[in-house]
Amino acid sequence: MKRTAAVLITTIVAITTLSGCGGGDPYCDAVDKHKDSLNTFGETRTDAAYVTYAKLLTDISKDAPASIKADWTALATATTGIVDAQKKAGIKLEEMKDKAKLKKLDTNQLKEINTAYQKFNGTTKQRNAVVKNVKQECKIKLS
Repeated sequence: MKRTAAVLITTIVAITTLSGCGGGDPYCDAVDKHKDSLNTFGETRTDAAYVTYAKLLTDISKDAPASIKADWTALATATTGIVDAQKKAGIKLEEMKDKAKLKKLDTNQLKEINTAYQKFNGTTKQRNAVVKNVKQECKIKLS
C-alpha cells in the first residue's frame, strides 16, 4: 500500500512539473510554436506578414489565461486594424514609402491609416505584459 502511494505521488509530481514547464499547455505550446514570428514581429512590413501576425496573435489569445487574454486580444485587434486600414485605403503596407502612391490617398484614407498606426503604437503596455507573462508562465523569452 505504501509503495502504491509513493508511485502515485511521484507520478502526480512529475505530471505537475511537466505541465508547469509548458508540456501540454495549449497557451505555452501556441507561444512556443510562434516564438520565431513573435521575436521578429514587425521586421517584415508587408500586408501578408501583418495578416500572419494578426492571425497568430488571435490564435494565441484563444488559449491565453484569463489574466493576460485581454492583452493578447488588444495586440491582435491593433494588428488587424492596420491590415484593415491599409486594405480600405487601397494601399499595401509595403507601398507606404512610395510617395507617388501616398499622394493618391485622400485625407480620410490617410487619417484612417494614421489612426490604426496610433492604436498599434499605443499597445506598448500590452506588449510588455505578454512578454513578461510568457517568461513567467511558459519560461519562454521573447524579445
